[in-house]
Amino acid sequence: MTGRREESARESRRRLLQAATELVAEAGPRAASVQAVADRAGISRGSVAWHFGSKDGLIVEVIELAFRTAEAEYGRRLPPSGPLSFDLLVDAHLAVADAPCGRVFATVLPEVLRGGGPLRDAYVEGYERTRQVWIGYLERIIRDTPGLPDAKSLASIVFGTGIGLHTLHNLDGLVDREAAFAALKQLFAAAAGAAGERRG
Repeated sequence: MTGRREESARESRRRLLQAATELVAEAGPRAASVQAVADRAGISRGSVAWHFGSKDGLIVEVIELAFRTAEAEYGRRLPPSGPLSFDLLVDAHLAVADAPCGRVFATVLPEVLRGGGPLRDAYVEGYERTRQVWIGYLERIIRDTPGLPDAKSLASIVFGTGIGLHTLHNLDGLVDREAAFAALKQLFAAAAGAAGERRG
């Protein structure tokens, strides 16, 4: 009997988290009210407090799940022993941005920038873990190409550029993200080529 109750509780928690993730991805944290989450999950609203403590606790879980999902996707697309290329990193970033986890990042960021609190803490912590993945990958790329900026600076440039392009794309739809990211790849290739020529 206990096993069945535990399984039921796990399933209720999973459904609430999935419902909240969908709502946040669609319209941001404010759309994920306790009632809206409960309605979408088909579970009583009291279950949100029982499983997550509060709405903020639920949204923190949504953010943490989104970053774990993104990290898994980066790990799949950028394996430690796989081929190395800046293009692969940019393509992985685009894939993550277009996935549900990327839409969570886009809708939560404005809320996070407004102030502190648990949502900001969860976002900053997840971002830093993701940034370390980027830095580690970029360090492997630039190891044999002296003269390029350091991996931390490159990670910040690419990540910041990505956020800006995604924001502008979502704002008016006039920004061609793929073309802009293709230009970023070309810039990196030109910089790497120039660094190689200086070294030679």
